[in-house]
Amino acid sequence: MNPNLKIFITIFCYISGVAGLVTAVLDASSKPAQMTSAVVAGAIGVVFLLSGLILTRKPRY
Repeated sequence: MNPNLKIFITIFCYISGVAGLVTAVLDASSKPAQMTSAVVAGAIGVVFLLSGLILTRKPRY
């Protein structure tokens, strides 16, 4: 994989993950709470954060 593309995708994953988690917190704290969208946004945020972590790991040889 092209290193520049990998860096771009990693940064995108981190930003999307943080945005998903922030959206989940905002949805859960609103009145009335929108728990369905909060859970979906939180799950998507966690998936993107884990993807970013996997992309930043150094390969093991």
